[in-house]
Amino acid sequence: MFRFNNKNSLSLKLFVAASLAVFILFGFLFFLINTRFNTIKKSGENNKYYLNENYSEGDLLITKVPRLKDMLAGPIISDLDPGMGNKEAPVTIVIFSDYQCGFCQKQEQILNELTSRYEEKIRLIRKDYPESDENSISFLAAVAGRCAQEQKKFWEYHDLLFQNSGGLNSKILFELARKLNLNINQFNYCLSGSEAEQLIKDNIEEADALGISGVPFIYVNDREVMGQVDLEELKKIIEAELFK
Repeated sequence: MFRFNNKNSLSLKLFVAASLAVFILFGFLFFLINTRFNTIKKSGENNKYYLNENYSEGDLLITKVPRLKDMLAGPIISDLDPGMGNKEAPVTIVIFSDYQCGFCQKQEQILNELTSRYEEKIRLIRKDYPESDENSISFLAAVAGRCAQEQKKFWEYHDLLFQNSGGLNSKILFELARKLNLNINQFNYCLSGSEAEQLIKDNIEEADALGISGVPFIYVNDREVMGQVDLEELKKIIEAELFK
């Protein structure tokens, strides 16, 4: 039978306590990392990430929670964001936009035309990058768009938001919802809740992590396209991606 003296017993207890603390720390960090990704992954299996080459999600020896800007090399492709077109398309276009931006409206019209022209070859995803002030009409309109998305009327409501962008206010947001025969009680509940608002905050965090400083801002796959770009220039970029 082996017997520990008091000093050895104390050392053993300290070792066990320290080991347990380290185990709990790594477990907590791993939980935080997975929580960030699982929030996105809950929408389905059609998600795609452009990660920096020096970042590994599975590195269990990581010593601090990674920042989103350290992980991302391109936009997060997720079903949480409104989109149109073939999900299996070889070219995915992501636009960060704002309903209070006239250039954004013109750019989105061009992208819609390209989506129609290329049909199954293009998938278009729209992300919100409004003003960060939650009381601004820019932010509120973005939230309202996601509440319309909840009732499967995103693109119709999206078009109305741009058509009325010059005079948007809280009252008009509801008038547009009624015009589309949305369930107003559900719409109001969504506006006053946190889920749609969080989607907008997630888009803002993503845009900030990618270093986006203005809108419109486009990604064609992982290729950055800054500012308003005309139809012909975008066609050249798309063709280059298709023939890679």
